[in-house]
Amino acid sequence: MKSIVFLGTNKTGSSYEGIKAAKRLGYETILFTNRTIFVENREHYHEIDDVHLLNMSDTDAILSAISDFIEEGKKVVCFISFLDEYVYLAALLTNTLCDIPLTTDPLQVMTDKILTRRYLAGKNYNPFFKVLSSTETIDDQIIELKDQFPLIIKSPQSNGSKDVLLVENVWECKKGVKQLHRKNSESPILVEEYLEGPQYLIEAVVFNSIITVAAIVEQEVTKGERFIITGYSVCPELYLEQLPGLKETVFSIIEDFQLRNGTCHLEMKLTNKGWKLIEINPRMAGGAMNRMIEEAFGYNLAEQTIRLFTGLEPELRKKHNKAIYTHYLIVGTVGKLLKVSGCDSAKEQTGVLEVYTKAECGQLVTPPRSMGQRYGYVLAAADSKDRARECALNGAKQIQFYVQPV
Repeated sequence: MKSIVFLGTNKTGSSYEGIKAAKRLGYETILFTNRTIFVENREHYHEIDDVHLLNMSDTDAILSAISDFIEEGKKVVCFISFLDEYVYLAALLTNTLCDIPLTTDPLQVMTDKILTRRYLAGKNYNPFFKVLSSTETIDDQIIELKDQFPLIIKSPQSNGSKDVLLVENVWECKKGVKQLHRKNSESPILVEEYLEGPQYLIEAVVFNSIITVAAIVEQEVTKGERFIITGYSVCPELYLEQLPGLKETVFSIIEDFQLRNGTCHLEMKLTNKGWKLIEINPRMAGGAMNRMIEEAFGYNLAEQTIRLFTGLEPELRKKHNKAIYTHYLIVGTVGKLLKVSGCDSAKEQTGVLEVYTKAECGQLVTPPRSMGQRYGYVLAAADSKDRARECALNGAKQIQFYVQPV
């Protein structure tokens, strides 16, 4: 049997959907991970055929495990990851060991936000940015930014809104820099222009230099301690042509990266200065994104990513068009979760397709400081964007998190 090796996965979402897709396509699924849960609770992850617990930051350990496979006679057709930290390595291994012509260099750049900004320096879609790298002169560098506020400061490896801060003045910027340095004192800090305007996520697939937009997703951003996306809308009435300049900008970005074979998703904002790139990631988006796209258009993007990594042309023909809205669930206070009620009632609401909660009783929950601190979602379908949103929100209203403050 032919095998696919996955470098890392989450318990749910797009990364695990990729494993399910590979299993459905008839491949043996092998997981390299540093998370013991996939070994301790094997019975919950029956789509995984073989788990290898490794130090995922040790490339030599990964290569040693691969050598063992080759000696055993396993036929590995590709290595793949849906997680930022392993995307480049997986593509490099597939390129080298499986002779699949994936583009690797752009993926390495995309995983580092500072490299990305520098690579795209001078492009109209690239907003103002500055890198704070010298701890000796950092206060002077911040003072030089006094006319640029408000600004965003972030870690170059941030994802899911982790370590991303809005600062309104010099004092807040210095405070934010100290906060980020407490996590990693040696890491440079990326400063970016704060952008206002509607925000969209674009899923793109590139095969033999032909770019296909797999989905355009309108995002609703909730501004609290962090910028957290709490709503995603995929709708049949939203096409590239209805957003003037978006197609040209997205295609320009991908072509500037010289991505010939691979996938990525971009977050774009329409500002009064035109389309600006918020960020680009060398993989499809996580969470409920795969499920949303499949419900909206009838194709499984994780499965099509598997096809691309095994050298086959992705099949992205729409089988139907439905409006889909996903509303993410968050809490407003820090505390111990006592119980969650209303999920069954939410499922019975008109248009609701799925209700998912991940928080467990006794767990400490908190207002979101990252995407990972969203505690579930309600996914709904309808014949229009507004109706799908209404259905998802009606479902979400039924759900109550009981939290004992601490």
